[in-house]
Amino acid sequence: MSELYSKEGVVTRRVALELCNVSKGERIPTVSALEARCQASRGNVQKALANLKAMGAISLESHGQNGTTLTDIDHLALAHGCGRDHLVGVMPLPYTTRYEGLATSLFTLLNVGGLRSFITFLRGSEARVQALLDGFANYAVMSRMAYDDYASRGCGIELALECGPLTYVGRHVLLSRDAAAKSLDGARVGIDESSVDQSSLTRRYFANANVEYVPVQYTHIVDLLLAGELDTGIWNEDDVHVRASGLAMRPLDEDGAQDANTRAVVVTRSDDPLTRSLVTDLLSASAIEDVQRRVMSGELMARY
Repeated sequence: MSELYSKEGVVTRRVALELCNVSKGERIPTVSALEARCQASRGNVQKALANLKAMGAISLESHGQNGTTLTDIDHLALAHGCGRDHLVGVMPLPYTTRYEGLATSLFTLLNVGGLRSFITFLRGSEARVQALLDGFANYAVMSRMAYDDYASRGCGIELALECGPLTYVGRHVLLSRDAAAKSLDGARVGIDESSVDQSSLTRRYFANANVEYVPVQYTHIVDLLLAGELDTGIWNEDDVHVRASGLAMRPLDEDGAQDANTRAVVVTRSDDPLTRSLVTDLLSASAIEDVQRRVMSGELMARY
């Protein structure tokens, strides 16, 4: 490990990170360009490239004046060359078997080749994005709907992997204390502004109704409905408390939003190509969905 902190080791890490932005078959930056980007001498850049080749992280092919092509790249070996031996992910609280399956998938599939995987849990996409941007986590899990919202605001995150429908949540439903209520006028509606999904679906559903929005934590919606402090609210049908509550429940008529809302995505910081490359290389939607399905069916014990 001490070699990583020598001058040569520092330059090797910087060059490795630059190469994360190059795809197999593309030309790598010239040595002169790497000198400038890595703030290193020509000799140290050349040593860094030699080190990365020696550890099996990259294969290069020189074409003379036409530059040098990256013929192969092993991002796991590249990570070790950068001194990266772990990944920390942040995702929603595992209060459903669907989330437990997702956590198990990520924990299992990223614990390979000497890479250690850790999962932490935070309520609300806002908190997860902040943890990612602050460097507390290397990647975050959210819905496709939430990612699209943050990306549209230029939040400095990028999509690394998208899974299929129903990998993030099942259906969101409208919960009500009074199934016979004919009008929504004056209804007290629970809304959690820390969750892009819940707040967006709520505002869209009640856009043309005269309602009172009551700030809540989404995990408390069922309890607040039962206590009479809310009249209605939108929440996830997967939550066992929803199914056991006896509250009136009906699906939302939001097919497009529901699809984007139910798809799990893994996002990374825009300035972290190494994590993005590791996620892309080590994970696939099909592998995640297979582990998740087995956890949800009881075939596999949740482990995270």
